[in-house]
Amino acid sequence: MGYLAIQVSSLLVLAAALGSLVGWWGARLVYRQATAQCRIELSSLRRNYEDRALDNVNLRNKLQQLEKVLHKVTTPPSEADYGQFLQLRKALEKTRLQYQGLLDQCHQQQNTVQHLQAELHTSQQVLAALQTAPQAPLAGLCESSSRELLDLRSAKRDDLTRIQGINQRLASKLQALGIVTYRQVAEFTSDDVSHIQQIIGTELAAPPEGWAQSARALFQQAQPV
Repeated sequence: MGYLAIQVSSLLVLAAALGSLVGWWGARLVYRQATAQCRIELSSLRRNYEDRALDNVNLRNKLQQLEKVLHKVTTPPSEADYGQFLQLRKALEKTRLQYQGLLDQCHQQQNTVQHLQAELHTSQQVLAALQTAPQAPLAGLCESSSRELLDLRSAKRDDLTRIQGINQRLASKLQALGIVTYRQVAEFTSDDVSHIQQIIGTELAAPPEGWAQSARALFQQAQPV
């Protein structure tokens, strides 16, 4: 009877020890799992804190930049800055005036070139007509228009457009032929007029018969009293 009691007691002690061991192992396992979970959450919180700290630094830098810009905007310009601004404005105005002057000169030169090109074209037409015209009438024209004529380099050119029936284009063609004064036109004969009309080769706005009479009147008006 005593032996049975000892056996039962031994089994109970063994069962209690085994239960304690199982309970300790289970509690340790739960503790390890809880510790690992806490470490994971702590690491996540640390990363979030570092990200927020970095965002805070960036926001502080942006705030400092905005404060600098606001300070520049609200701060009135100094006398040195205003003086530099005036100098820049004067230099800009001077440059604009120079550019405008150069632009005007360019337009004038373009007009001059166009006028010279028109005169060159007219002279080329007259030269071509002279090269194809008969020589005998041309010699008579040169002889009649050269009477008592000064050197063309020193002679005063008259405004041939004042002669009735002669426009600017026709006057340019006559000048290309060496006819530059009222006196030359006043000494035209009917043959001279016909030959000139043949050389020019264009239809005249008015009959050329009145050229000599109109030129003679203008020549007499130009003579000193």
